[in-house]
Amino acid sequence: MFHNITSELWLSDNNLTGPFISNFQNITSKLTILDIFDNFLRGTLPEDINLNFSELRHLDLSGNSFNGNLPMFFSDQLQMLDLSNNQFQGEIPYSINSTMSCLLHLGLSRNNLTGDLFPKNSSLPNLRSLLLNNNRFSGTFPYALSKSMKLRIIDIQNNELSGELSSYLPVLPKLKILVLRGNQFEGQLPVKICQMRDLHVLDLSENDLSGDIPDCVDNVTSWLGRSENAVTCIQDGSRNGTVFTYKGERRIFEAGFSILMGIIDVSCNRLAGKIPIQMTRLKGIIILNVSNNLLTGQIPSSLVNLENLERLDLSHNNFFGVLPHELVGLLFLEIFNVSFNNLSGMIPIANQFVTFSSDSYLGNPDLCGQPLSIKCNGSTETPPIYARAEKSVSIMYFAVLIGLFFIVICLE
Repeated sequence: MFHNITSELWLSDNNLTGPFISNFQNITSKLTILDIFDNFLRGTLPEDINLNFSELRHLDLSGNSFNGNLPMFFSDQLQMLDLSNNQFQGEIPYSINSTMSCLLHLGLSRNNLTGDLFPKNSSLPNLRSLLLNNNRFSGTFPYALSKSMKLRIIDIQNNELSGELSSYLPVLPKLKILVLRGNQFEGQLPVKICQMRDLHVLDLSENDLSGDIPDCVDNVTSWLGRSENAVTCIQDGSRNGTVFTYKGERRIFEAGFSILMGIIDVSCNRLAGKIPIQMTRLKGIIILNVSNNLLTGQIPSSLVNLENLERLDLSHNNFFGVLPHELVGLLFLEIFNVSFNNLSGMIPIANQFVTFSSDSYLGNPDLCGQPLSIKCNGSTETPPIYARAEKSVSIMYFAVLIGLFFIVICLE
């Protein structure tokens, strides 16, 4: 079959078993597309696979049980290479990132690969998407990606990468998805993120980042979007997706035609300081998760400006003061969590806030009102919106009394 088919061979989503064919009897296939995604094939790949498939543009062997080291050579004309969801081990061959200048998509996710992501002198100038998540790569963020200025997706979550992220992360002007979750990056959040104005998804959670949240986040224009363009799409030619936490569940966003939402997740780090007021201008954000940090200050009432929010997690920080009643204006909010802070006063009950359980407020002993069993008494601090109203009424009554006093004086 390989000998006779001269263009494309699509065999994905079947029950094919056995090893990859190894005996070509010195006959070179003219296939340009070979797709055997999601089967039960196993064993190693031939070292000279480029000799057998010298004209390949698209090679998808993902979702099988191939093992051993990656072949040293692939066709230098490859535009799409996906070997995700297998059992490959060892390092990425130098040939993949030195001779494949046509490569648009590289997927090696969910294997057992080790070593550095790319040597410094690597060059993949046309790369659009890079999915290397769930391996055991080490070292720093790859400097070589500074030469890949067309990148739209980077997903290298759940590896063993380290180093000061702000020193190595380049400015990639077309980047839409940056997922670095579950590594060991340290230092401050890179201010360079503010220069990636088309960024939609930023996931830096479960690292060792510290310092303040940059106050330039409102420079990212895609996060400023209104409701009609808060969700956009991206196409990259792959069917292996990127995993995010969405609505409290781990979900896969298909990379082949991904629905992009505004997501900022910097949870499980050591970030300090206050939520910058600039962050409350990001109307395009649908998920905001800053939980499990060292953030402090009062929760800004201006978070109500994030009118498209569906998930807001501020839990496990050091926020204090009252819970702003203005937040009831977040009409699309489905998940809300401020547990384990130092909040006080009455919990606002209106709109979406009627649906949140007591778990959203645990670990704040001075909070009261439904859905907690702690009732509010007269000494409980009144939420600002009510305080302002009471103050206005008091002033009005005082003005009326003064007016009556002068009337009485005049009559006498």
